[in-house]
Amino acid sequence: MKVAINYRKIENIFKKNSGFITRSEVKDANISTWFLSNFAKKNNLTRIAPGVYANEDYLFDDYYSLQKRYLKYIFSGLNALYLHHMTDKIPTKFEVTAPRGYNPSRNKIDSLSVRYISDKNIYNLGICDVETMFGIIVKAYDEERVICDFIKYRDKYDTETVIKAIKYYAKAINNQTKLLNYTKKLKIEEKVYEIMELLTNND
Repeated sequence: MKVAINYRKIENIFKKNSGFITRSEVKDANISTWFLSNFAKKNNLTRIAPGVYANEDYLFDDYYSLQKRYLKYIFSGLNALYLHHMTDKIPTKFEVTAPRGYNPSRNKIDSLSVRYISDKNIYNLGICDVETMFGIIVKAYDEERVICDFIKYRDKYDTETVIKAIKYYAKAINNQTKLLNYTKKLKIEEKVYEIMELLTNND
């Protein structure tokens, strides 16, 4: 009876994740990882990382796959901009932000760029749920945080992308109260408003 209950629990986790399951999730449910290995074999799942299994449908969503493997990676920069439909430029690599000291994998991922943040409050600032192109929810920074980061680290992005993002935000979203709150916490008030005023007044 207990065996059947454990398999049912694993199947529920798998369905909730839309075709994805990890060893840590099984452990958190107080189930032996032996059940996970057996479940993966019976369902022809693919091992995409140590202790991480997924079905074929799931493997198409690279955003969800990456974040499920590395839970503290938050999509930022161009990836966040793309997820919020603020650019038509398709990212060629994953850009994420993580708390300093978070190193979940010893293997280098060539298509991954990680920005580490020491301040936990700054790391958490603006994290929100957003849908991928496959309709699956992932964590990314919201529009205001993206604009702040693009201005703060503007030397790392091409000028055209930065300008288009700021102009899009000013016209389509423009939550000045929220943006002001973020600029204060990031200590970039003057820089953000100077650039936004310059660009929006030139339209």
